[in-house]
Amino acid sequence: MSAPVTMNATAEQASRVGSLKGKVALLTGSESGIGQTCALAMSRAGATIISTGRSEQGGSLSARGAGLLKGRELEPGSETVRQVRDQGGTADYIKLDVTVEQDWIDAVAIIEKQFGRLDILLNNAGNTTGGALEDTDMDTVLYMMRLNIEGAFLGTTHAWRLLKKSKGVVLNMNSTAGHYGSAGGFAYPASKGGMFGLSKAAALDGKPFGIRSISLHPGSTWTPGMARARKLTEQDFVAGIRKTRSMPLGYPLYPGDVATAVVYFASDAARKFSGIAFNIDGGMIAR
Repeated sequence: MSAPVTMNATAEQASRVGSLKGKVALLTGSESGIGQTCALAMSRAGATIISTGRSEQGGSLSARGAGLLKGRELEPGSETVRQVRDQGGTADYIKLDVTVEQDWIDAVAIIEKQFGRLDILLNNAGNTTGGALEDTDMDTVLYMMRLNIEGAFLGTTHAWRLLKKSKGVVLNMNSTAGHYGSAGGFAYPASKGGMFGLSKAAALDGKPFGIRSISLHPGSTWTPGMARARKLTEQDFVAGIRKTRSMPLGYPLYPGDVATAVVYFASDAARKFSGIAFNIDGGMIAR
């Protein structure tokens, strides 16, 4: 009926769309969900992976508590790094809260010292919060702006020096909500719209240095995190997609679908793409 829930089920398929051999990639929000699958796919494509998260040692506490870590729930450290190494790749973990500027300064310094280069920045860390416009307070708006705009800005500006040397690429994980908004969720699409503007501006500023900047816009994507947040089974989620026809192709997205776009746009095969918004939505935005 549908693809399996396992987040790395299509990572190998995603890795086939482009080569990342010899490249170093920094990913935020990569300890679970879409970010973790992107890390696995990018590693299979040849990249060295720098996974980041807010904990000192790494790992997603929510995923660990839900029993999603291949029977190793009690082990400390980065599950993403473990899985990358399990498949023969190279990976390391750095503590990084994307809203803390000093964390970015420290992370870039570590990468420069340890690897001497940075080719790919994937600004994937993010969150969403509900609430219609009249029910949204300023604290909620500022939280969304800090996480989804300021986090991407800090990452881009502090990685810029290394990206200029490598003629690298910035990939910002946006959302279809950044195009058309969403009823009952004012702050989130507002912040994602700002992220799109940031991506366009970075593409223009990066043009003289060969730096590319791309905004990726997934629609609703099935992850175990969504299962916990919405208390849905995969089958219920698929049924809802088909009933509402919210995705014309008739089935939901999976993390591997998003990772396919990430690997391609991070690769030299996409060297002529910059300043664009790329929709990963099963045709949803075309309705």
